[in-house]
Amino acid sequence: MNQIKNISEIRNLIEKGALFFVGHSGGKDSQAMFAAMSKLVPADQLFVVHADLGEVEHLDVKDFIRKNIDGLELHVAQAIHADGSKKDFFSTVRARRVALDAQGRFDAPAFPSSAARFCTSDLKTGPIWKVIRKLAGDAKIVVNCVGIRAEESPARSKKIDQRGTLNVNTKNTNTKREAFDYWPIADWTIDQVWNEIDEKGQERHPAYDAGNDRLSCVFCIFGSRGDLVRGKAARPELFKKLVDLEADVRTTMFNGESLAARINGTK
Repeated sequence: MNQIKNISEIRNLIEKGALFFVGHSGGKDSQAMFAAMSKLVPADQLFVVHADLGEVEHLDVKDFIRKNIDGLELHVAQAIHADGSKKDFFSTVRARRVALDAQGRFDAPAFPSSAARFCTSDLKTGPIWKVIRKLAGDAKIVVNCVGIRAEESPARSKKIDQRGTLNVNTKNTNTKREAFDYWPIADWTIDQVWNEIDEKGQERHPAYDAGNDRLSCVFCIFGSRGDLVRGKAARPELFKKLVDLEADVRTTMFNGESLAARINGTK
């Protein structure tokens, strides 16, 4: 049986009335994390939040999540620009190009990268915490659960080792509320992830059955070539929009390599 991290601390927080917010992308790690947390946290203390990435996410992902959260409501987080318009991957990259040009950095890349993951902070983390603050009400303790795992990459493993898996979120902690960031499945293997989903009696997202390694953006900068190839086959119109975006912002999605080149296996 799989066990989440910091189990004694989490039980203590549950007894204190903490509210737990599970970030759910529809991917395997989010799905397994929810399955594990739902065994421990009472339903009235458990919330599911999905960061809406717009047209770059898989078309059916919200419906898939709703089918696999035990009838709980899915709270959708939406990033917003200062003018009130919806923020998505395209508008975020275009805005970055404008900002970089204003600084005279005409050759700086406008797309996110491992060194500048602004797509995560702008489109996921920030909007999710906005939803948490809205739903928290008078709760004295809130816990933001994120399904990152050390096995995913050396950088992620190092980050987990350095920070630990349950940390006070200083930005969202104040005199009225204590906030935590929590990585419950940080030490799980991929086999443990799938076993948790299978034990819960849930189906895998069809993209995994098709061969995908990841389920994030259809054309994620961290996606494998196979994921990108399948993305182009399933969403040719989105592929074209991203190719056009590369031309508009004068940089490629990958470091020195366009999306088309990455898919075709050529520079």
